[in-house]
Amino acid sequence: MKRGLIYIVTIILIVLGCLLLMNNRDNESNSENQEKEVVVEDTVTTNAANINTTVSNGRDRVDYLTPTFEVKLKSDIVYASKRNETDVEEALKLDLYEPVGDDNEQRPIFMFIHGGGYTGGDKYDAAEFSSELAKRGYVVVSVNYRLKKDPFLNFSSTLSDAYEDISDVIEWIKDNAEIYGMDASQIVIGGDSAGGHLSINYINEYLTKDSSIAKSIIAIVDIYGGDLRISANSKLPPILIIHGTIDQLIPYVQSVRLAGQLNGIGVYNNLLTMEDVGHDYKNAKYFNEIIETTSHFLWNIRNSSDFAKLPENSGMSVASGDTFEIKLPEAYRGQSKEQLNIALPEDWLFISEDEGILRIQIPVGLKRGSHSLFVSRDGDSVTTRGFTLNVNVIDPLEVRYETFYDETNKAIKTHMEITNLSMNNFSGLVEANYETAQSTQGIYTSTIEELEPGNSVQLDIPELARGERTLKAYNEAGTLLQTAVNSFNALQLPKFRQLVEIDGNLSEWSDQSSFDVKDVKIIGWRGEGDVSATGYMSWDLDNLYLAVEVLDDKHAQSASGDAIWSGDSIQIGIAISNSDGTVPSESHEIGVALGDEGALYKWRWLTPRGFNIGDKVELQYAVVRTDAKTSYEIAIPWGELSNDMTQVKQGMKLKFSMLVNDNDGEGRRGWVEYNSGIGSAKDVNAFGDLYLAD
Repeated sequence: MKRGLIYIVTIILIVLGCLLLMNNRDNESNSENQEKEVVVEDTVTTNAANINTTVSNGRDRVDYLTPTFEVKLKSDIVYASKRNETDVEEALKLDLYEPVGDDNEQRPIFMFIHGGGYTGGDKYDAAEFSSELAKRGYVVVSVNYRLKKDPFLNFSSTLSDAYEDISDVIEWIKDNAEIYGMDASQIVIGGDSAGGHLSINYINEYLTKDSSIAKSIIAIVDIYGGDLRISANSKLPPILIIHGTIDQLIPYVQSVRLAGQLNGIGVYNNLLTMEDVGHDYKNAKYFNEIIETTSHFLWNIRNSSDFAKLPENSGMSVASGDTFEIKLPEAYRGQSKEQLNIALPEDWLFISEDEGILRIQIPVGLKRGSHSLFVSRDGDSVTTRGFTLNVNVIDPLEVRYETFYDETNKAIKTHMEITNLSMNNFSGLVEANYETAQSTQGIYTSTIEELEPGNSVQLDIPELARGERTLKAYNEAGTLLQTAVNSFNALQLPKFRQLVEIDGNLSEWSDQSSFDVKDVKIIGWRGEGDVSATGYMSWDLDNLYLAVEVLDDKHAQSASGDAIWSGDSIQIGIAISNSDGTVPSESHEIGVALGDEGALYKWRWLTPRGFNIGDKVELQYAVVRTDAKTSYEIAIPWGELSNDMTQVKQGMKLKFSMLVNDNDGEGRRGWVEYNSGIGSAKDVNAFGDLYLAD
């Protein structure tokens, strides 16, 4: 009964507050000496629960959370020169990302260390992440370090060199702090894969070796970096761990185990789990949430030295229309005469506080994305003390598509699985719009009754659903609850009925399946004349065929062997789907290139067990450069892709991705791709579909 009265009082006071707001619209609340400015539109005090809620209008700037600034990039700054494993002096470089128009002379720093298994990768790989943090006010230093051809032959030496390089970057930061307006006492160090592994292990080991170097590190962002090499030091700074549940390279359980170790010794940490994502933090489903959660995590640890006042996680995902709970930090629980302050996004509703649990309601609607929620209990401004959370509002329904070949009807169809992510049953209508195999507009509708939270239902679309696929969901009253859009490529490959001559002349390819390689991953891309490509594919009982015509204003390929990815080249990801059409766990990654001196190169970086790695892959291939065009023509024997030749027939399903690397003579600038899962991360789940047609 008491809780019910509190709830009723809360609602009445919120309504009264809204009425008062109409007469006091011009009043503003400003806090002195605050880093951030948040204009408050609505204030409601719930005396019964000693709670003050404020509602911001969602358009206010909060330093280090809001992407306010343009970004200035200064590339290839040499921070040190060291002898590498070939005993050659190597200039080690970094890229500097600065917020434009920020007059703060003491800006915090984020040092990003790229991944690549200690054999590859480049500082450029972190361009998107670096730019997003710089927009929020950080100076980001993305660094290269010494790599090894065989890093695990003497892994201690590999790490020792990399640690030395990281220390040199820290020294460079200290020496150049005044020039670039950096606060050398506030450095965040982080990275992905090998970079994440370096970040946590460098600090953990240097706390014992030379604590003065690690003293300026205020936080670590570990993106699937794996295990610590020695026992975790209790003096480690706060750590944000990010990992996908289906990572095939670094098992997710390693990050779960790391979080447990840190909890056991009292090191503050958050774990952001990417559900159904592999070794790919740039995955479109999670990238924005990673940026926002990182920003909120760093805001929290920079604004409070008392980690007992910080939340278990700085971010969460909640379905539109749901009520969610926030577990207050230990320091906020129990009886207190201090008022609890909560700043909510507009139209969000505070429900109650009960035994240290806050309950908050998100309105039903189509507004998606990240929202900041602030909590404090010290009487200060609600947005200058306490903690903040990134609440990522998502669709109540999740849709997954899986194309498959119906052997009975000799047709490609599509499974559509709908999962209820909300806390309420769903009943209503779903409507899918898509491109058909005939490149016409397709539509499929179905009703769903009483789909319980967490449960799924599979619906079958009786044709291929590809291209831009839009799912609309309506409740029983006909209200539109969501519009979810994704894009997916699926090709049907006609059989080559003529003799294919692999000579780099693509004249016989005009009537084969074609695709545009148009997803640009190059900063400063100058248009199609800079680099662009069109691909063609076909097959017969002997080979899978691929032809690619690349328009590139300048060709540069000085590397050979496994390093051909660093120059102008193409890389292909191929996997044979499981017998039921689902995504396999392993794939092939093959590349070919034309060297500057006219030599041809081939390489296979990844393969399922039982196939050759390296240049032993058996291909027929030709690469011809004429003016600004480079033509690639490749025949891949089926025996290089599968051990079961009975699979090679009409209806066979493969997973496929391809990219074109671009190098204008000063190192790889990036790439253009058709599908993903190769360049940013190795993830067969990001590949598109291929079907062998008659």
